Amino acid sequence: MIRTVAGDTPSIEGAILAHEHLQINLCCQKGPEVVLGEAEQADVVNDLTKAMGYGLKGVVDLSVMGSGRNPAGLKRISEQAGLPVICASGFYWDPYPDVVADSPVQALRDILIAELTQGIDGSGIKAGVIKIGTPRGEIGEPAKRVFQAAAQASLATGAAVITHTSNVPQAFWHLDTLLQEGMDPARILISHMGAADSVDQLVEIGRSGALLGIDKVGFLARRSNDELADLVRDACDAGLVDQIILSSDVARKDRLLRYGGTSYSAVFADFIPMLLERNVSSRHIDTMLRKNPQAMLEFASVAVS
Repeated sequence: MIRTVAGDTPSIEGAILAHEHLQINLCCQKGPEVVLGEAEQADVVNDLTKAMGYGLKGVVDLSVMGSGRNPAGLKRISEQAGLPVICASGFYWDPYPDVVADSPVQALRDILIAELTQGIDGSGIKAGVIKIGTPRGEIGEPAKRVFQAAAQASLATGAAVITHTSNVPQAFWHLDTLLQEGMDPARILISHMGAADSVDQLVEIGRSGALLGIDKVGFLARRSNDELADLVRDACDAGLVDQIILSSDVARKDRLLRYGGTSYSAVFADFIPMLLERNVSSRHIDTMLRKNPQAMLEFASVAVS
Protein backbone atom coordinates (compact mmCIF):
# COMPACT_ATOMS: atom_id res chain seq x y z
CA MET A 1 0.00 0.00 0.00
CA ILE A 2 1.21 3.49 -0.93
CA ARG A 3 -0.29 6.50 0.90
CA THR A 4 -0.96 9.50 -1.37
CA VAL A 5 -2.57 12.87 -0.66
CA ALA A 6 -5.75 11.49 -2.29
CA GLY A 7 -5.77 8.32 -0.20
CA ASP A 8 -4.20 4.88 -0.23
CA THR A 9 -3.46 3.02 -3.46
CA PRO A 10 -2.19 -0.55 -3.87
CA SER A 11 0.68 0.54 -6.09
CA ILE A 12 1.93 3.07 -8.62
CA GLU A 13 2.74 1.21 -11.80
CA GLY A 14 5.38 3.25 -13.51
CA ALA A 15 8.19 5.73 -12.98
CA ILE A 16 8.24 7.64 -9.70
CA LEU A 17 10.25 10.75 -8.91
CA ALA A 18 10.89 10.14 -5.23
CA HIS A 19 12.67 13.36 -4.26
CA GLU A 20 10.90 16.49 -5.47
CA HIS A 21 9.32 19.72 -4.25
CA LEU A 22 6.14 21.10 -5.79
CA GLN A 23 5.70 24.24 -3.71
CA ILE A 24 9.00 25.76 -2.62
CA ASN A 25 11.49 28.20 -4.16
CA LEU A 26 14.89 27.97 -2.53
CA CYS A 27 16.16 30.79 -4.71
CA CYS A 28 14.84 32.85 -1.78
CA GLN A 29 16.32 30.56 0.91
CA LYS A 30 14.25 31.84 3.85
CA GLY A 31 11.09 33.78 4.57
CA PRO A 32 7.58 33.70 3.09
CA GLU A 33 8.90 33.87 -0.48
CA VAL A 34 10.14 30.31 -0.13
CA VAL A 35 6.59 29.11 -0.88
CA LEU A 36 5.45 29.30 -4.48
CA GLY A 37 2.17 31.16 -4.93
CA GLU A 38 -0.98 30.36 -6.84
CA ALA A 39 0.53 31.85 -10.01
CA GLU A 40 3.27 29.24 -10.06
CA GLN A 41 0.95 26.34 -9.20
CA ALA A 42 -0.28 26.29 -12.80
CA ASP A 43 3.36 26.11 -13.95
CA VAL A 44 4.02 23.16 -11.64
CA VAL A 45 0.95 21.33 -12.96
CA ASN A 46 2.06 22.07 -16.53
CA ASP A 47 5.57 20.79 -15.86
CA LEU A 48 4.30 17.62 -14.21
CA THR A 49 1.98 17.03 -17.16
CA LYS A 50 4.94 17.34 -19.54
CA ALA A 51 6.87 14.80 -17.45
CA MET A 52 3.86 12.48 -17.51
CA GLY A 53 4.21 12.50 -21.29
CA TYR A 54 7.59 10.83 -20.79
CA GLY A 55 6.13 8.22 -18.43
CA LEU A 56 6.02 9.84 -14.97
CA LYS A 57 3.38 8.05 -12.87
CA GLY A 58 3.97 9.39 -9.34
CA VAL A 59 5.88 12.04 -7.42
CA VAL A 60 7.00 12.46 -3.80
CA ASP A 61 7.00 15.99 -2.35
CA LEU A 62 9.59 16.14 0.44
CA SER A 63 8.80 19.51 1.99
CA VAL A 64 8.14 19.05 5.71
CA MET A 65 7.11 20.98 8.80
CA GLY A 66 9.02 24.26 8.81
CA SER A 67 9.80 24.34 5.06
CA GLY A 68 6.66 25.41 3.25
CA ARG A 69 4.64 22.19 3.33
CA ASN A 70 0.99 22.61 2.27
CA PRO A 71 -0.92 19.31 2.04
CA ALA A 72 -4.08 20.93 0.65
CA GLY A 73 -2.04 22.59 -2.07
CA LEU A 74 -0.43 19.26 -2.93
CA LYS A 75 -3.85 17.66 -3.21
CA ARG A 76 -4.97 20.38 -5.64
CA ILE A 77 -1.84 19.84 -7.74
CA SER A 78 -2.45 16.08 -7.71
CA GLU A 79 -6.05 16.50 -8.83
CA GLN A 80 -5.24 19.03 -11.54
CA ALA A 81 -2.36 17.00 -12.97
CA GLY A 82 -4.08 13.65 -12.52
CA LEU A 83 -0.95 12.35 -10.84
CA PRO A 84 -0.47 10.54 -7.51
CA VAL A 85 1.44 12.76 -5.06
CA ILE A 86 2.95 11.56 -1.78
CA CYS A 87 3.37 14.07 1.05
CA ALA A 88 6.07 13.82 3.71
CA SER A 89 5.98 14.01 7.48
CA GLY A 90 9.07 15.29 9.25
CA PHE A 91 10.86 18.32 10.65
CA TYR A 92 13.01 20.80 8.75
CA TRP A 93 16.60 21.11 10.02
CA ASP A 94 17.88 24.57 9.00
CA PRO A 95 16.68 25.68 11.47
CA TYR A 96 14.67 23.05 13.31
CA PRO A 97 11.13 24.23 14.16
CA ASP A 98 10.39 25.20 17.76
CA VAL A 99 8.59 21.93 18.46
CA VAL A 100 11.90 20.08 18.06
CA ALA A 101 13.65 22.21 20.68
CA ASP A 102 10.75 21.82 23.10
CA SER A 103 9.95 18.10 22.74
CA PRO A 104 11.45 14.77 23.81
CA VAL A 105 11.87 11.88 21.37
CA GLN A 106 8.53 10.30 22.29
CA ALA A 107 6.57 13.47 21.56
CA LEU A 108 8.27 13.93 18.20
CA ARG A 109 7.61 10.30 17.37
CA ASP A 110 3.93 10.72 18.18
CA ILE A 111 3.66 13.78 15.90
CA LEU A 112 5.09 11.78 13.01
CA ILE A 113 2.84 8.80 13.69
CA ALA A 114 -0.23 11.03 13.81
CA GLU A 115 0.63 12.67 10.48
CA LEU A 116 1.10 9.26 8.89
CA THR A 117 -2.03 7.65 10.29
CA GLN A 118 -4.53 10.43 11.07
CA GLY A 119 -3.63 13.40 8.89
CA ILE A 120 -1.66 16.66 8.90
CA ASP A 121 -2.98 19.68 10.84
CA GLY A 122 -6.56 18.45 10.79
CA SER A 123 -6.63 18.28 6.98
CA GLY A 124 -7.31 14.56 6.85
CA ILE A 125 -4.47 14.32 4.31
CA LYS A 126 -2.00 11.70 5.49
CA ALA A 127 1.73 11.64 4.94
CA GLY A 128 3.18 8.68 3.08
CA VAL A 129 6.85 8.91 4.02
CA ILE A 130 9.13 10.44 6.69
CA LYS A 131 11.73 13.07 5.73
CA ILE A 132 14.46 14.30 8.08
CA GLY A 133 17.92 15.81 7.69
CA THR A 134 21.00 17.40 9.17
CA PRO A 135 22.36 20.92 8.62
CA ARG A 136 25.84 21.88 7.50
CA GLY A 137 28.44 21.75 10.22
CA GLU A 138 28.25 19.87 13.49
CA ILE A 139 25.36 17.48 14.01
CA GLY A 140 23.83 18.44 17.33
CA GLU A 141 21.56 16.87 19.95
CA PRO A 142 18.28 18.02 18.30
CA ALA A 143 19.17 16.02 15.20
CA LYS A 144 19.68 12.88 17.26
CA ARG A 145 16.23 13.22 18.82
CA VAL A 146 14.65 13.79 15.41
CA PHE A 147 16.36 10.75 13.89
CA GLN A 148 15.43 8.54 16.85
CA ALA A 149 11.83 9.73 16.61
CA ALA A 150 11.73 9.08 12.87
CA ALA A 151 13.08 5.56 13.27
CA GLN A 152 10.55 4.78 15.99
CA ALA A 153 7.69 6.21 13.89
CA SER A 154 8.84 4.13 10.94
CA LEU A 155 8.87 0.97 12.99
CA ALA A 156 5.39 1.77 14.34
CA THR A 157 3.79 2.56 10.97
CA GLY A 158 5.83 0.86 8.25
CA ALA A 159 6.68 4.16 6.51
CA ALA A 160 10.12 4.61 4.96
CA VAL A 161 12.58 7.29 6.12
CA ILE A 162 14.29 9.61 3.63
CA THR A 163 17.22 11.67 4.91
CA HIS A 164 18.81 14.89 3.67
CA THR A 165 22.60 14.98 3.84
CA SER A 166 24.33 18.37 3.72
CA ASN A 167 27.52 16.50 2.83
CA VAL A 168 28.16 12.88 1.89
CA PRO A 169 30.03 11.80 5.08
CA GLN A 170 26.89 12.63 7.12
CA ALA A 171 25.38 9.47 5.60
CA PHE A 172 27.30 7.31 8.06
CA TRP A 173 25.89 9.19 11.08
CA HIS A 174 22.39 8.95 9.58
CA LEU A 175 22.68 5.22 9.11
CA ASP A 176 24.25 4.53 12.51
CA THR A 177 21.54 6.50 14.31
CA LEU A 178 18.62 4.94 12.45
CA LEU A 179 20.01 1.40 12.58
CA GLN A 180 20.66 1.65 16.32
CA GLU A 181 16.89 2.15 16.70
CA GLY A 182 16.27 -1.13 14.87
CA MET A 183 15.38 0.06 11.37
CA ASP A 184 15.70 -2.18 8.34
CA PRO A 185 18.29 -0.45 6.10
CA ALA A 186 16.13 -1.23 3.06
CA ARG A 187 13.57 1.24 4.50
CA ILE A 188 16.13 4.09 4.53
CA LEU A 189 16.89 6.35 1.56
CA ILE A 190 19.99 8.51 1.96
CA SER A 191 19.61 11.53 -0.31
CA HIS A 192 22.05 13.66 -2.33
CA MET A 193 24.52 10.87 -2.98
CA GLY A 194 25.24 12.36 -6.38
CA ALA A 195 27.73 14.53 -4.48
CA ALA A 196 29.93 11.49 -3.80
CA ASP A 197 33.58 11.90 -4.74
CA SER A 198 33.59 8.52 -6.49
CA VAL A 199 31.67 5.29 -6.79
CA ASP A 200 33.87 3.88 -4.01
CA GLN A 201 32.13 6.21 -1.58
CA LEU A 202 28.73 4.93 -2.74
CA VAL A 203 29.89 1.33 -2.35
CA GLU A 204 31.02 2.04 1.21
CA ILE A 205 27.66 3.57 2.15
CA GLY A 206 25.76 0.95 0.17
CA ARG A 207 27.26 -1.91 2.17
CA SER A 208 24.68 -1.08 4.82
CA GLY A 209 21.87 -2.11 2.46
CA ALA A 210 20.34 1.39 2.46
CA LEU A 211 18.94 3.06 -0.65
CA LEU A 212 21.02 5.77 -2.33
CA GLY A 213 19.43 8.86 -3.88
CA ILE A 214 20.98 10.30 -7.05
CA ASP A 215 18.43 13.04 -6.92
CA LYS A 216 19.71 16.32 -8.35
CA VAL A 217 19.49 15.41 -12.02
CA GLY A 218 19.19 18.64 -13.99
CA PHE A 219 20.49 20.89 -11.20
CA LEU A 220 23.56 21.82 -13.20
CA ALA A 221 24.79 24.37 -10.66
CA ARG A 222 25.77 21.44 -8.46
CA ARG A 223 26.99 18.76 -10.88
CA SER A 224 26.66 18.15 -14.59
CA ASN A 225 24.34 15.44 -15.85
CA ASP A 226 27.34 13.87 -17.59
CA GLU A 227 29.14 13.47 -14.27
CA LEU A 228 26.01 12.05 -12.64
CA ALA A 229 25.46 9.65 -15.54
CA ASP A 230 29.04 8.38 -15.18
CA LEU A 231 28.48 7.90 -11.44
CA VAL A 232 25.23 5.98 -11.99
CA ARG A 233 26.87 3.77 -14.62
CA ASP A 234 29.74 3.01 -12.26
CA ALA A 235 27.31 2.31 -9.41
CA CYS A 236 25.37 -0.14 -11.58
CA ASP A 237 28.62 -1.84 -12.57
CA ALA A 238 29.48 -2.09 -8.85
CA GLY A 239 26.26 -3.97 -8.14
CA LEU A 240 24.26 -1.12 -6.57
CA VAL A 241 21.39 -0.97 -9.07
CA ASP A 242 18.85 -2.35 -6.58
CA GLN A 243 19.70 0.47 -4.16
CA ILE A 244 19.70 3.53 -6.44
CA ILE A 245 16.76 5.91 -6.82
CA LEU A 246 16.81 8.69 -9.42
CA SER A 247 15.11 12.08 -9.12
CA SER A 248 15.65 15.78 -9.86
CA ASP A 249 14.95 17.58 -6.54
CA VAL A 250 13.27 20.55 -8.23
CA ALA A 251 13.12 23.18 -5.47
CA ARG A 252 13.78 26.44 -7.28
CA LYS A 253 11.50 28.61 -9.35
CA ASP A 254 14.19 29.04 -12.01
CA ARG A 255 14.14 25.30 -12.70
CA LEU A 256 10.53 25.41 -13.94
CA LEU A 257 10.03 25.20 -17.71
CA ARG A 258 8.68 28.74 -17.88
CA TYR A 259 12.03 30.10 -16.68
CA GLY A 260 14.18 27.92 -18.92
CA GLY A 261 14.72 24.96 -16.62
CA THR A 262 14.23 21.28 -17.42
CA SER A 263 11.94 20.85 -14.41
CA TYR A 264 10.42 17.43 -13.63
CA SER A 265 11.24 16.15 -17.14
CA ALA A 266 15.02 16.27 -16.59
CA VAL A 267 15.41 12.59 -15.68
CA PHE A 268 13.33 11.43 -18.64
CA ALA A 269 14.24 13.84 -21.43
CA ASP A 270 17.93 14.37 -20.66
CA PHE A 271 19.30 11.76 -18.26
CA ILE A 272 17.87 8.46 -19.49
CA PRO A 273 19.39 8.95 -22.97
CA MET A 274 22.75 9.62 -21.29
CA LEU A 275 22.48 6.38 -19.32
CA LEU A 276 21.56 4.41 -22.44
CA GLU A 277 24.60 5.87 -24.23
CA ARG A 278 26.71 4.52 -21.35
CA ASN A 279 25.23 1.03 -21.82
CA VAL A 280 23.08 1.18 -18.69
CA SER A 281 20.31 -1.23 -19.62
CA SER A 282 16.62 -0.34 -19.86
CA ARG A 283 16.02 -2.99 -17.19
CA HIS A 284 18.39 -1.22 -14.79
CA ILE A 285 16.78 2.15 -15.55
CA ASP A 286 13.37 0.64 -14.80
CA THR A 287 14.72 -0.69 -11.51
CA MET A 288 16.02 2.72 -10.43
CA LEU A 289 12.93 4.69 -11.54
CA ARG A 290 10.11 2.25 -10.85
CA LYS A 291 10.96 -0.86 -8.85
CA ASN A 292 13.12 0.72 -6.14
CA PRO A 293 10.91 3.75 -5.33
CA GLN A 294 7.78 1.58 -5.50
CA ALA A 295 9.22 -0.82 -2.91
CA MET A 296 10.36 2.04 -0.68
CA LEU A 297 6.98 3.78 -0.70
CA GLU A 298 4.99 0.65 0.11
CA PHE A 299 4.27 0.57 3.83
CA ALA A 300 6.03 -2.34 5.47
CA SER A 301 4.16 -4.79 7.64
CA VAL A 302 4.30 -3.86 11.31
CA ALA A 303 4.68 -6.48 14.02
CA VAL A 304 1.85 -6.37 16.54
CA SER A 305 3.21 -6.27 20.10
